[in-house]
Amino acid sequence: MLVYIILLVYHVAPYHYNLSSLIKIGASNPFFNPSALEPGLVVFDDPRSGGDGYDGQFFYYTIKDLFMGLRGIANPFRYQRILYPSLAFLLAFGRANLLPFSMLEVNLLAIIFSSVLLWWTIRDTALPGGYILLYMLNIGYLIAVFYDVATPVCVGLIVAASYFFSRRNLWATSAMMALSLLAQENGSVVLAALCLWLALKKQWRGAFTLSTAILPWTAWQVFLWRRYDASPLVMSGNHLRMPFTGMLSQIASLKLPGDWAGNLRELSVYPFMAFVLVLLIVSIHETKKRPSDFMLVLLLHAFVGVCFNREQVWGSTITSPARALAGVFPFLILCYSRERSAGLRILVILSGLLTLMGIVRILLMPSHPFYIT
Repeated sequence: MLVYIILLVYHVAPYHYNLSSLIKIGASNPFFNPSALEPGLVVFDDPRSGGDGYDGQFFYYTIKDLFMGLRGIANPFRYQRILYPSLAFLLAFGRANLLPFSMLEVNLLAIIFSSVLLWWTIRDTALPGGYILLYMLNIGYLIAVFYDVATPVCVGLIVAASYFFSRRNLWATSAMMALSLLAQENGSVVLAALCLWLALKKQWRGAFTLSTAILPWTAWQVFLWRRYDASPLVMSGNHLRMPFTGMLSQIASLKLPGDWAGNLRELSVYPFMAFVLVLLIVSIHETKKRPSDFMLVLLLHAFVGVCFNREQVWGSTITSPARALAGVFPFLILCYSRERSAGLRILVILSGLLTLMGIVRILLMPSHPFYIT
């Protein structure tokens, strides 16, 4: 948390230490809605530099639209991730001026509490507790916290699910997975892997119990579909292509802008792409040699990773793939606590290097033109 606080202070300093700069509201975004903004918010207004904003602004608009009766945006794809804005609204006590604080607070609390659960899960092994830092400071979190998005809530609940799953409390596991799916659809990868593992073990009752996690998410999807006459899944499913197609397309389209900052930004996605490829190789090898429930989770994450498209994922530099695959990092720690194989050790080292890259990225991130409402 000390690392996060230091980096946060450094990051918001150019914006008069205004935490609303983390929401990334962009005046050039097609959904920009100045009537939904409170006084004192940072708005990025240069179309060439930060003016489009980022996903945090959609969570802010969701809170305004669904909970405060002010017109934000009507977008079922954004509304399917309802848990994070709901928690931010509750921690702001319904006060719009506190949302920049509560949106950050929700993510930091999710990281803290899930880290405790992860430690409780591995404390009976000989793995030193310091490895938990690789989870707390994984590159997906380092991006999510600084963009006010739902990844820590989603993955934090996945960690809670893994805690209960390791103790064979499947109803509690199902409840945590249900909440995770309402935070972000990334949780479906973990749910599918754990259900598949139970089915392979012919534990049909357990697989059925765990699969009930999809019911609240399905009900919410149907509600959004009927209300907005559009399926949220259309956008989510469009993130996937045939294996390696997106990666190859990204490599083939590489074009460096010329300045060193721009070059680093464009090249930042390739270390993570390499991490996904190593993850695929190692998880296949480990699954053949020592199949386990959590290793299957890593394998399915790797397969999803090589199916990501270029348009919404690999072409968005490091931000999108790191957020989408943040669920890898807790299960990497869990698997390494069970088996200290050479392949898993390589992945642990690579995850640490990605963490360092994420910290350097924050330190080198340029400030963008802005105004305050």
